[in-house]
Amino acid sequence: RDKNTSLKVYKSDGSLKISDSLTVDLGKHNVTDFLQLSSDTLHDFLNIYLQRKEKKLVQIIRLNKQFKLVANIESVDIARLNSISAFESEIYYHKKDVYSVKVSNSDTLGKQFYLNKYTLKSELKNFEYELKWQFPFEKKNINSAHIILVTSKFVMLYVNVTGTAKAGQWILKIDPVKGLLIHGTRLSVKGDKNFYSFGSLCQDTVAGMIYILGQKLLETDFSQKDNKINIAGKPFVTVFLAQMDSASEIIKRDEFKVPVLEQKGNKTPSAYLLRQQNLRKTNEGNFLFETDIYKGNNYCYLYCNTLSNTITLSEDKLLMDKGAVTTNTLIEKFYFTTDKADMNGRLCVDSLSEYEKIYYKSMPFVVKAGFKTDATGTSQWLLKKSDSKKGVENFTVLKQDKKIYNLITAGELLKAENPTALIFNLGQYIIFRQPAEDKFEIKLSGW
Repeated sequence: RDKNTSLKVYKSDGSLKISDSLTVDLGKHNVTDFLQLSSDTLHDFLNIYLQRKEKKLVQIIRLNKQFKLVANIESVDIARLNSISAFESEIYYHKKDVYSVKVSNSDTLGKQFYLNKYTLKSELKNFEYELKWQFPFEKKNINSAHIILVTSKFVMLYVNVTGTAKAGQWILKIDPVKGLLIHGTRLSVKGDKNFYSFGSLCQDTVAGMIYILGQKLLETDFSQKDNKINIAGKPFVTVFLAQMDSASEIIKRDEFKVPVLEQKGNKTPSAYLLRQQNLRKTNEGNFLFETDIYKGNNYCYLYCNTLSNTITLSEDKLLMDKGAVTTNTLIEKFYFTTDKADMNGRLCVDSLSEYEKIYYKSMPFVVKAGFKTDATGTSQWLLKKSDSKKGVENFTVLKQDKKIYNLITAGELLKAENPTALIFNLGQYIIFRQPAEDKFEIKLSGW
């Protein structure tokens, strides 16, 4: 303890070549005084957390985007870390602000939803926040509220309302400074009782447009009010694209029917759920996005495929590419198990009253660690499987070789080594692990 312990942080380029480094003095400690470190990028900082082994204390090292030390914060009570996330589940970080949806239940008032805005007190201390305002939603059967976009001009939420004349899926805009409602609009037209999920969105700041993408379920197939769902065995799945102008009005709605191709020999018809992501608009007016396909029953679904989709503008009409909803049998083969407790690739809800959340909730064990499509339209996956019984994490690449898809193992690593996969760029991925207390391994691979 006569010598100080230090933390060395390295910065690398795209080939993992060290381009810079930074040394932080940790004081008179032994290396063995600390547990394994963790990190995040909250509020546009690199925050590194070093927990003491014998005490419930954390030391926080904070770097900015210029790779400069902003703060070295000692002896923070671990219970005070990220205090908002510990108590509120629906959270959205935007620069130095945090927005959260909070729900309170009362015997007299019933369920009440609030949108809260917090602002960071100091960049030089443990992240603590000041409540700036609280927006109370109308007490008219709000079923859920999900923050989908925050800008300097508005906070946008996807809100599901049930059981009243206003029942349906709404998009709300809230003033980020005053905490007041700017505008609310239905995803559907008035009188339309079909269900519209939230999948993905993109914003055209020049044109002042916002585009919202999701899956549509017919009222005859799905109703939260009647606790009814019947989407298995359908010949197609419907995708919708809504276009919202700068006045927050939906000026155009397009629908696309995607055919379902069931596997031969299936005795029980499957229900398919689509989760869209990475929606973007090209300069030509086309839309690109990815669709994760899940197959299952009313309450639980398993990941089974990903499609790279295009919606093309042709003679003032939008047309979706000729893809199909189907299962990739090699993905199923990769993580198939008869263990009903296995949560790999699994999305579940406890009841239909929570069904809208299945389209955007996070997964406990993600199977698709990475996905890309090359210029020829050929898709590749980096797949991940967690095996709790064996205590290992399996990483496998699914790619085409001579027009035949194959599963190629990239590594089967001990969970105790905390292995993590990161897509580095379109042509490379990294697998991190710590095989020994004094060794940290970074493996860069092409795919």
